[in-house]
Amino acid sequence: MNPNPLRHVTDAEVEQFDRDGVIIVRNVFDREWIEYMRAAVDEVLANPGEYTIDIDKGKKPGRYIFDTWLWPVNDKFRQIVFDSPAGAVGAELMRARQVTLVFDFISVKEPNTPKPTLWHQDGPGNPVEGPQSISAWIALDRVTAASGAMRMIRGSHRWGRRFEPKGSGDAAVNPNYAGRDKKGARPVGLEDMPNIDAELTKYDIVQLPCEAGDVVFFDMLTCHSSPGNMTDSRRRAIGLRLAGEKATYAVRNTFLSIHPHIEVGLTDGQNFPPQRSHHIFPLIWPRTAA
Repeated sequence: MNPNPLRHVTDAEVEQFDRDGVIIVRNVFDREWIEYMRAAVDEVLANPGEYTIDIDKGKKPGRYIFDTWLWPVNDKFRQIVFDSPAGAVGAELMRARQVTLVFDFISVKEPNTPKPTLWHQDGPGNPVEGPQSISAWIALDRVTAASGAMRMIRGSHRWGRRFEPKGSGDAAVNPNYAGRDKKGARPVGLEDMPNIDAELTKYDIVQLPCEAGDVVFFDMLTCHSSPGNMTDSRRRAIGLRLAGEKATYAVRNTFLSIHPHIEVGLTDGQNFPPQRSHHIFPLIWPRTAA
């Protein structure tokens, strides 16, 4: 499959990303990649693994699935991580010389899934500290406002505020994602997420419908959410959390914490290793690196 993006981002798009903290890059993946990634997601849905969260399991209608650290155990996701165009486009937007994968994930809202994704930032609950830390959300189906298109607050990555992640449904009580317990002290510098939905006109909110093959790139501190999928269509996406050479590994003690449950060989604040062979945080771009 084609390892190169169908097009490069422009200087204007890089400037927009810096300003807004979010941008859709259209038509990054060709049809062959889209079908390959759809098959990879459906394979995971049929064979849940260690990190699978069936959010609101047992509640009907619909099904909302989150899963992560797929590439170490799934050959299809390994190819997506190492051979797809996502790393190259991420490097252009971050102005990075190299790109490390922090983790991969899937987010699936099947037809008629009313569960929303709550307003949050990714950074405070993820094992990476910026600058140069972004998320790539790859649409595998047509996504509309009614089917769960993401909502972003433009410029929120520059607020200088950090909000403690709480998760949607049962995410925070899942043993693979649970962080500090309710009796533990909140990490210094974090606050509760404001009630964004109660004051929508106060914020510069944009909703981002996508076509399959489009990628929403956003800063890890950009506040975002998504409604439920109230249609009869699927809403499948693959996500890649990416870090440039200026980003560092972060140990989090938040209520919800996405982190691997094995020794990573790094200490808090250490730069990610520039090796393609690292067992958790591999270098994915440039591809010629050792």
